[in-house]
Amino acid sequence: MFERILLPISGSDESKTASEFAVQLAKIHNSQIIALSVVDTTVVRQIARASGKSPGEVEIEIEENGWHYLYYADEIAKDNKVRIIVLLEHGLPQDKVLNKAREYKVDLIILGQSTKRGTYGISQDRFLQYVLEQAPCPVLIIK
Repeated sequence: MFERILLPISGSDESKTASEFAVQLAKIHNSQIIALSVVDTTVVRQIARASGKSPGEVEIEIEENGWHYLYYADEIAKDNKVRIIVLLEHGLPQDKVLNKAREYKVDLIILGQSTKRGTYGISQDRFLQYVLEQAPCPVLIIK
C-alpha cells in the first residue's frame, strides 16, 4: 500500500517518535523511507542575529542536529531491515518537503507534531497546515 514514505525530520523528540512509527509501518508494508532534514535558511538568519554567531556557525549547528536525527532514523530502519534514504537539504522546509514528496512519488508523509507552543509552535502549526493543504498524498501526523 505504501511503497515510499517521506519522513521529514525536524530535530525534536517528536521526530524520534515519528521515525519509530514510520519504521514500523514501513516494515509491515515493505516500504522505503525517505528521511529528510531541512536547514531552514530563514531560521539560520534569525538565530544568527539573536545569538551574535555568524550564519555559517548557526548553519553548521543546525546541520549537525539534523544529521543526528537522520542517523537515528537510519539506525532503527537498518535494525529493522527497512530500506531508507537520508537527505539533508537547505531552504524552506515546507517547499523542500513538498518537492521531495513529488520527486520521489511518495505514498505517505509522516510528520511528528510538537506539543510546545510559542514562536516555534506557531511556525510549526503553519508548516503543518501548509503541508496538509498542498501535499500530493496522505499526511499522517504523529503526536
